[in-house]
Parts: sequence; C-alpha cells; structure tokens
Amino acid sequence: YAYLCLETLMLLLTPWLSAGKCPESSNAISRIVGGTNTEEGEWPWQVSLHFVGAAYCGASVISKEWLVSAAHCFQGSKLADPRAWRAHLGMQTQGRAKFVSAVRRIIVHEYYNSRNYDYDIALLQLSKPWPDTMSHVIQPICVPPFSHKVRSGDKCWITGWGQKQEAGEFYSFTEVEIIDQTLCHSTYGIITARMFCAGLMSGKRDGCKGDSGGPLSCQSNGGGKWFLTGIVSWGYGCGRPNFPGVYTRVSNFAPWIHKYVPSLSMEQSISLIPSPTFSLINCMIWSYYLFHFLIFKFIHLKI
Repeated sequence: YAYLCLETLMLLLTPWLSAGKCPESSNAISRIVGGTNTEEGEWPWQVSLHFVGAAYCGASVISKEWLVSAAHCFQGSKLADPRAWRAHLGMQTQGRAKFVSAVRRIIVHEYYNSRNYDYDIALLQLSKPWPDTMSHVIQPICVPPFSHKVRSGDKCWITGWGQKQEAGEFYSFTEVEIIDQTLCHSTYGIITARMFCAGLMSGKRDGCKGDSGGPLSCQSNGGGKWFLTGIVSWGYGCGRPNFPGVYTRVSNFAPWIHKYVPSLSMEQSISLIPSPTFSLINCMIWSYYLFHFLIFKFIHLKI
C-alpha cells in the first residue's frame, strides 16, 4: 500500500508529458512455436537484444530511448557491463536491423527472484534514441495502466526470433489466448499475481528459446491501441500440451516503469490508481505522517 501511495503521488506530480505516444494501430497483424513469417514494419516495437555479438533475448520499444525486457536475461556477467549489449530495432531478419544502438543502462527490478522468476522485468535505456526517419519500421507499444485487465480467452500475439520448435531460428508471430489463472496455477503451482499464462492447452503455440523478454501484444477492443500485456518469461519446454507459456504481467509494473520513464504519455498512466477504495486523500495523509516520521528519525540519528 505504501509503495502504491508513493508511486501514485509521484505520477500526479509529474508534468503532463506526452512524448513517445504509442500508435493507434500498426501493420502488426498485419515466429515462435507454431508461428508465421512477418513482413517489414509488422510488430514495430519488437527488439532483438544481442550480447557480445550474439542474439540472446527479446525486448519491446516503449519510448524513443527505453525498452522493456525480462530480468532473467541480465543475470551475472550479463548485467555487469551494459556496453556488452546491442539493441537491434526495426529488424525483420537477424543481421538486417534498420537501427542498432548500444545500451547505456540496465535496470533490473529490485525484487526479481531468480528461483521462481517473480518480478521478471527489466528496463534498458538506449545510448541514442531511434530517429523519426525510422518511424515506418519502429514504433513504441503502449504500457498498460495498473487497472488494465486481461480475461481468460482473450486473443493476443507473441513475436520474436526464437526457435519454432525446441530445435531453428526464425522471426515470426503467432496468436495465443489468455489462460484462466486458476488453471495456470494448477499447472505450475508457483504462479504469483505478477504472472499469467498464455498459449493453447493443446500445445503447439508458445514462445521458445531466444524469445525471452519479448512482447505478448494485445489489442484493445475495437481494433485500437496495442498494449504490452506480457513479457515472455518462463515455462516447461516449448509448446508442449498442457504447459502454456508464463508471462510477466506488465500492468502490475506500470508505476515502477513510470518512475524511470516519466516521459511516457500520461494518457497511459493516469489510470494507475487500482480501485475506488484506493483513496488519494488517504495516500496524502499517510505521506504526511511518513514525512514527519522520517524527519524525526533523521534528527534523532544526527543527535
């Protein structure tokens, strides 16, 4: 509760900026287990992350210089030096990116748990923003607000350059559906509120090796904006029956993302207050007492 209060107050005090708005739609629908080849300009937020020259993980464009990926891509030596990474944007096939940038900064969520992949999210800041001249092949995807909900059976899309089976490399896309959370939990037993399942219980459609960190993209009702609903996180094998893929629930991290990327459109973040019971007045009262407690503590420690 305290975390949400602080984040909400921060958002409301943030200037009303609208840089890097996500597009209403894209050529996106117009690979991955069970996938189909893409064409140039489809899925323009898809990124391929290369570590010391080799493709390693996926990511999504959310602004001119920020990407979202999975925390598990950046463990050990892979987090030590951001300069070892390159982000390939506007790319249909590996090695033919329209724009390549070094990575200036990698921010792994402070609560990331490598044992169960909870809080599996990371932010990457590019060394240089992608140019407007590339906007026909590079576009940001919307970051969903905290209040954003997905329903069992909703249709979404996974994209990337991972293997179409557990053994070939392609850039492709495939349609999957959101799996009921209870069924997801009964399948794996370690599903937290920051995770959800998507795929087909019959198998054949899933992210696979090399897709980690990439987007699960869902379009709002009526063919409107595309939202980064999930991040490819983990699962048992690739496209196996009764074992759908597990994804990071991005809406739960909207305040955390906005803390580091305040230039994201307030249109996306203004609805971050999660429910009517979450009172801004209560937040302000709580913050008042917290402020005075910290002041007292500071003075006490100085004495």
